[in-house]
Amino acid sequence: MEVTMKVKGMRPGSHRSTLRRALVIPVAAAIAVPALATDAQAAERTVTGNVSMRIMDYETVGSNTICNRGFSLTPRVVKSGFSNKIRLASRCGGEIRVEVHYRLNIDPNGVIRVTEGLVKFYEGASENTGDLDGTSAFANMIIFPGASVSRNVHVQNWSEGQPDDKADVTLTLRN
Repeated sequence: MEVTMKVKGMRPGSHRSTLRRALVIPVAAAIAVPALATDAQAAERTVTGNVSMRIMDYETVGSNTICNRGFSLTPRVVKSGFSNKIRLASRCGGEIRVEVHYRLNIDPNGVIRVTEGLVKFYEGASENTGDLDGTSAFANMIIFPGASVSRNVHVQNWSEGQPDDKADVTLTLRN
């Protein structure tokens, strides 16, 4: 059964070609949409970078100890569905240890996200002390493929009121 319509300004029979065009365009557009990635096609990227630290051990008697440390990070492969937990440390003045902790995750488009970032400042009788005197958190570093991102983090001895016992950390990561 065919239904005919009279529309002002349209010639008879032209509604068929309009209807055909209306159906063909969405079908073609649906074919051009890429399929979602499967587990077998999971994203995988390599992250490189470096960390620099300027650490100061304040002394009430004598001169302060200032240590400048630099690290090239070992390349890390980050895969979808997994996260890499990174930890590195530097020591200064026989009394201070600074640790940088962070987690790397990847999304299906290859974008790396740094989460759970924390810089810990230990100061005590030795560099192996468990006396945690300051922390500074960082997160939400987003690194697009082919790009790099840097974050500056300051931490100091807040627990014992020694702001001159401190560290400035610069973390640079490349995707």
